Amino acid sequence: MKPRSLPLRTPSRPVCQMCDYILQQPASRRFFLDAASTLQSPVLRRHPPRQLAILPRIPVRSAATARKSPANASGIENHQQWADSVTVLKAKLADVERHMAWIKSSTKVEPEAATLAVLEALEASARQAIAIRSGKPPPPKMEIKQSSAGAILSMGREDDAPVATQPASTAPSLDQLPSPKYISQLAMDLLKHPNVFISADILGAYIRLQRLIGCPRAIPEILHLYANKPVPQLGSSPPKFSQPSPKAAKQAIPANLAELALGAAIDTKDMPLALDIVEVSYCTPAWKRRRMVTKMGLPGAIVGITPLAVYMLAQEASVYSGYIDPLLFKTYAFMGISTYLLCTGTLGFVALTTHNDHHTRVVWRPGTPLLDRYVREDERAALDRIACAWGFKEEWRRGDEEGEEWEGLREWISLRGMVLDKPDLMPGMNA
Repeated sequence: MKPRSLPLRTPSRPVCQMCDYILQQPASRRFFLDAASTLQSPVLRRHPPRQLAILPRIPVRSAATARKSPANASGIENHQQWADSVTVLKAKLADVERHMAWIKSSTKVEPEAATLAVLEALEASARQAIAIRSGKPPPPKMEIKQSSAGAILSMGREDDAPVATQPASTAPSLDQLPSPKYISQLAMDLLKHPNVFISADILGAYIRLQRLIGCPRAIPEILHLYANKPVPQLGSSPPKFSQPSPKAAKQAIPANLAELALGAAIDTKDMPLALDIVEVSYCTPAWKRRRMVTKMGLPGAIVGITPLAVYMLAQEASVYSGYIDPLLFKTYAFMGISTYLLCTGTLGFVALTTHNDHHTRVVWRPGTPLLDRYVREDERAALDRIACAWGFKEEWRRGDEEGEEWEGLREWISLRGMVLDKPDLMPGMNA
């Protein structure tokens, strides 16, 4: 028997030798190899290299300069606009001062419209100054001499765009704007001049101006002049004056202007100023007389003609007296109707003057005459407004205020015949 000859070459195997190898392994190891085969790194595809565009090289210094130039231009433009606004405002104020000088130096009394135009121009200038201050630009750059180290660090920046700077003498400054005290003094000097008549419209414009610029301390003096300053006759040359009666009803401060002045004092939290305004407005005899004329004029006229009306009614009713003497019937009718009207009118007046539903913290002291309460009601309301503005807002904390100003207010109210925070009327203290 012929021995078998070995094959010259090994039999063919599967194409995937790894799969053949895995199949020959035990089952436990075969799972591990299957998992490992999935962790093979992906085949990287080769892409043809992209040709990058050739960009010009920009120096870093030039880019920084390009970014900085618009900001510098904007800063210079803001400074220029701000300087122009200041210049226009100063020119406007100079025109107003020239107009004021013309009113003061005039040989005759100028009309009210001229003074009112000056106050309105001052108010416009004040608003423009406030707007400029609120939107002021950053301060201009100053040229600083560099040291040797700074010169070394700044080498290579000579080609940067130069920054235009304003000279120190022409640079805009807040000192060039008119101050509130200066504007306030201009308005006060104008109204204190003898040739200027202080009307209600002029007084209102003055109070609004002082409240706008935050100088309400100049208000009480002009309120006093409104009732006591000699009145110049319009168009008289040389000026002629008439002495007013400070106690006349027409010399009282208008109610809306008194409230506006008191509001200006409350806004600045100046209690002495608020009390001064109350004293020169609500506490004056002119204010009381005007209230009596305006509030009690019509009721007083009705009370005055009531007896005549009752007598005519009784005389007309005596015609239908029948068997009663007409004269006796007329007398009884007149007395009865008059008694009825007198009793009901008295009860109504007592109810009108003693109600305190509108009182908050300041009430009348017991024993104060009813007529005095009715005439001085505006004064009590103004003091009540001051107490509410300075005291605690919470009702349960009222009465616990302390301090020198608060004690002074309490004493001042007590001297005027009133009571601040009366215990009987406080929450939880009455039945």
